Amino acid sequence: MKRREFFGKTGSGITGIFASRFGLSAFKGAKTSDMKISEEPPDLKTIRKDFPPLRKLTYLDTAFVGLMSRQVKAAHESFLEERFRFGPFPSDKSILGIWMDKMEDVRSKLASFLGSKSSEIAFNLCTGCGSNIALNGINWRKGDNVVIDDLEYPTDFHILNSLKKKGVEIRIARNENGTVSPKKFEALADQRTRAIVVSHVSYLNGFRHDLKQLADIIHSHGGYLVVDAAQSIGCVRVNVKDEDVDFMSGIPYKWLNGPNGVGFLYAREALIPSHEPDRLGWASIHDFKSIETMESNPLPQNARRYEYGTLSFEGLYALDVVLDYINQIGIETIEEHNLKLIRQLREQLRKRGVKFFTPENNRSPILTFFMEQEKSFDRKMKEKGIQITARKWGKGHVRVSPHFYNNEGDIDSFMHVFDTICKT
Repeated sequence: MKRREFFGKTGSGITGIFASRFGLSAFKGAKTSDMKISEEPPDLKTIRKDFPPLRKLTYLDTAFVGLMSRQVKAAHESFLEERFRFGPFPSDKSILGIWMDKMEDVRSKLASFLGSKSSEIAFNLCTGCGSNIALNGINWRKGDNVVIDDLEYPTDFHILNSLKKKGVEIRIARNENGTVSPKKFEALADQRTRAIVVSHVSYLNGFRHDLKQLADIIHSHGGYLVVDAAQSIGCVRVNVKDEDVDFMSGIPYKWLNGPNGVGFLYAREALIPSHEPDRLGWASIHDFKSIETMESNPLPQNARRYEYGTLSFEGLYALDVVLDYINQIGIETIEEHNLKLIRQLREQLRKRGVKFFTPENNRSPILTFFMEQEKSFDRKMKEKGIQITARKWGKGHVRVSPHFYNNEGDIDSFMHVFDTICKT
């Protein structure tokens, strides 16, 4: 069914969309294997019941931390029960073997979600782990440079600052009214530019880069596109092949509404053999059970070379369920719903004369606007049960980030409290 036909049959509201697709509240078992999608279609209230904090909060802060569903909680409990009972296990499997089989299942599922091969996916602890591996594995030489923008998350600045001692120059593309156009990067790049480093979606104002255009620019100079996807995975469609990305790192605890302590790195297959890990351990060896292998230490010719130790298998159990959950809704459906809420919020704020940090027609579920006394505003919002993020970046600003479990009523609640605060 084509998307237009789909919306025609279900109606434009998110209730109709969800009701026609799946029944998520059927996840009731304590074991991951029991968590099957129900054939009974839920309404919006059923979806929201999967996230108990919504009973007491108007939660518009997924860019900070995503809410955890009942299904993800059950996945954590499933792992802990297995770990606690410690068997019985098949005669040919240890508990570690069972966990590693799960890891490979989740690796394949995540690769499909990103449009990559499973051999291009490595698991780690956080987005910063992936960024460190990607950037520290480049063979930097004195006189090389890297281009980054001023909307980037601090982690990548810290990593790049450490490269200055190798004689690497950091060039910063400055935003104009919340936007950093590809032309800004193009003007700063030259034949010594080894990488362009960006967040797919900025944590500050939600600005969404056109990754394909940036890839074309850096590849014309023989460099790499290194992407932080912490604020895009789970809320906008991502396809590393279509966008020609070289390295991408991310985490599931924001827009995927998943676990902490698990991250991932995508590395382009053709680059892996010549891209050295910045750390090593038993997990990064081709066959750690072999003494001969231990002595020669050959690295896998896939992204597993970047996995140097025992991972958070509990987090991988949860990530398995997370990907099923998001896939059942559909990333296109999620993106469209979130953008609809952002348009509603922006229009209401525009009527009140608000100045936006987020550029017009930006396609991400983050909307940031300038606000004096932002901390006081944040405190008053929280007193009314509304959670957003307020911080100072030059000027004070407020960041609102709705997700698929939010609805138009949440935006109305925010605006009601906004008006009350601004009148006092």
